[in-house]
Amino acid sequence: MPARPTLMGTLRLAAAVCSLLLASCAAPTAFYRDVDAGMAAGRYDEAIGTVRLHREAYGEKSSVLYGLDMGALHHYAGNPDSSTAYLLAAEREIGDLYTKSISAEALAFILNDNVLPYDGEDFERVLVNVFLALNFATKGLPDEALVEARKVDLKLKEYARQYEGKNAYQEDAFARYLSGILYESTGEINDAFISYQKAYDAYTFYAKTFGTPVPPMLLDDLVRTAGMLMFTEQSERYRELGGAPYDRSLAQRGSLVVIAYAGRGPVKVEERPSVSIADEHGTLHTFQIALPKFVPRFRGSRTYDIGVHRGDDSAAVASARTVLAEDVTAIAAQVLEDRLGLIYLKSGGRALLKFLAAEKAKSAIKKKSGENGSSETSGDRLTNFLSSLAIDLVVGATESADVRTWRTLPAQFQIARIFLPPGEYAVRASADDGGYGITQESVQIRAGRSTFVLLDDLR
Repeated sequence: MPARPTLMGTLRLAAAVCSLLLASCAAPTAFYRDVDAGMAAGRYDEAIGTVRLHREAYGEKSSVLYGLDMGALHHYAGNPDSSTAYLLAAEREIGDLYTKSISAEALAFILNDNVLPYDGEDFERVLVNVFLALNFATKGLPDEALVEARKVDLKLKEYARQYEGKNAYQEDAFARYLSGILYESTGEINDAFISYQKAYDAYTFYAKTFGTPVPPMLLDDLVRTAGMLMFTEQSERYRELGGAPYDRSLAQRGSLVVIAYAGRGPVKVEERPSVSIADEHGTLHTFQIALPKFVPRFRGSRTYDIGVHRGDDSAAVASARTVLAEDVTAIAAQVLEDRLGLIYLKSGGRALLKFLAAEKAKSAIKKKSGENGSSETSGDRLTNFLSSLAIDLVVGATESADVRTWRTLPAQFQIARIFLPPGEYAVRASADDGGYGITQESVQIRAGRSTFVLLDDLR
């Protein structure tokens, strides 16, 4: 006679399965409190040490995130070579994961997406190259920086192909603008003008989709480069849109480009909406599915006042205020929204399969409990009830959203650009909310070239 199900046996099995699945799906988030604290205080070496200490917490499935976090933290710490090494390694691994294993995808459909290696959201893969470009730009290597900026275009074209052109994030306006600055710095004015035009078009779309308007200085750049190329009609067009009149003397100057990282980027959380289906008897069964959602961690609107000084002179010879160039929080939410339909389909289909399997298992338990030929006892009813509850717990434990994300990104990239005669200058910056400031950073301005200064305010 087949063994009857026992209460303790069923509960032990459920506990073991839940523990195994929860352990395998755990995201490396606990130690991020210390990482966030280090970033907010500008103690990047401390944050780097925390991430390195918890390398094993990422696991094999999230090793890309380790490289991305280390790359970003070294970037903020002013270690461009170390940052580049980590980011290039992460990019190579992302490329290797591009062709996903069929068996892994099948397992993800049965369990959840956490069993898959994390290869980044579309915007995260693009920002790898933005950080790499800035690493090279700060070292005075515009040609190498342009290589990274061009990769952005190739990636975005591939993503648009995958979405059949239905995704919103088909252009990165900030990367386009950065390309224009880099082209101009290498003397390729025609390519610079084309990049500025594409940046303008992209920002026009950004204004409608992400709430990021065209940076005012971009219109100045379009008027200037069009004037240098003697494109009279185009120069006049951008002049009418608000660009400053073409000043020929600017050709003898260099530019200071300030990039500010404001706030901490968004993180994913899990949402569990309910879904109801009817069985063959018309009985309605309700169960939950798990979906990821980006939530912001920066809701401020602070900007940064930049003053340029000659040595220790108290009076600034030039000044500017940063403007929004890339809203990472807004882009992240839209990128996830673009693929939410597929996530919903997978999660719903997975939940349906689990529901059917659970109902079958419950029926089998009831059948076994009645195979002894005797009437069902109160003990049998309790065992069947708790066994069914244990099955539901196992089903619930296997359904979890993939909330992994690149947590060390900024919430915003801001930009300011100032044209200056060649020479040595001191740059001072302060946030308009009084919470951040640098006393002085020395820079060398060269005619026709751009010098980059990075400000990190990741609180």
